[in-house]
Parts: sequence; C-alpha cells; structure tokens
Amino acid sequence: MPLRLFLLPIQFALVCAMLGGSPALAEAPKKVISSDWQIARAWSEARATLEYAIGAMEKRNGWFSPSLAFKVALPVDHEVGVEMVWVDKIRRDGQTFKARLASHPTYMPGKRMGDTVDFFHAQIADWAVQAVDGRFYGYYTTRVLIKDMAPERAAKYRALLVDNPLPPEWRFNPEK
Repeated sequence: MPLRLFLLPIQFALVCAMLGGSPALAEAPKKVISSDWQIARAWSEARATLEYAIGAMEKRNGWFSPSLAFKVALPVDHEVGVEMVWVDKIRRDGQTFKARLASHPTYMPGKRMGDTVDFFHAQIADWAVQAVDGRFYGYYTTRVLIKDMAPERAAKYRALLVDNPLPPEWRFNPEK
C-alpha cells in the first residue's frame, strides 16, 4: 500500500517542541492515535509488547540488536502533522532514542534514508525483530495493511512474516 494511503487516517497528539529536528527533552509526546480502528488496534498490540522487544533486544551502552526496528511517529511541517517511518540501528540516548531512517521519508525535507533522527519512547508505534530464519516477528501494522494489498504483493509480505508476531521464547507469548 502506498505510504500516502497509510498516512491519511493518522492523527498524532504531539506536545513537544522541535529543536533542530530533535525532540525537546522538556516534554515528551503524549500518544500516537489513528482514526483507522485496525491500525489503532495494531499499534495497541505492538505497544503492549514493546517493553519485551526492548528488553530482549537491548545490548550494551544503550545500543540495540541490529535485528530490531521501530516504526516511529515523527512530527513534520506538513498538513499530515506526522510521518510514520521505520528506523533501525537504534540506541538509547538518555530520555530519547537515536536511530537511522530505514525508509525514505516523504514529508521531511532535507532528511533521507540513512539519516539519524531522535524520538521519545511514546513515539514508537510498532516494532519488528528479525528471526533466525530471516523472517520477522512484530510488524503489527504491516499485518493489517496486507489485507488491502494485491494478492501477489500480500503473498510476498506474508512470506516474510512469522505467523505469530511474538517470539515463542518470550514468556508472555500466549501461543507458547
């Protein structure tokens, strides 16, 4: 599904001033919301398991495993107000996270895939972890978006996802 279709139903409550493209530490954003109930539910499920993903993937000195990616809500100077974008090469930096843009932003002039961005925990809407076999856990929003894709494209995405979005060794996994 094109990014523009995904961005249209998004609303974002952000209470943070931007200083040179970085979130101000004074106030963190409140929450990420969507008018699309399926996306809202996917974000809710992803956020409910986010602490387990963070705990399982955090390594040393604030760095995370390279197999972890987050979908984050970044404020933009555009009528959409926020752009949802995947990031990787994540590290904790005090009260914020720093990561590399893992996809091409549409509404961030001067930012390109590979550039570093800063964000708060509350801006994380989804997560993904690559399994040993190369497929992925998480990707809650992608699992929703697949339903509206052309059959061939949907099949390609489904082949990349582990059936259960939660790794079996994570103790809270109900399908363990």
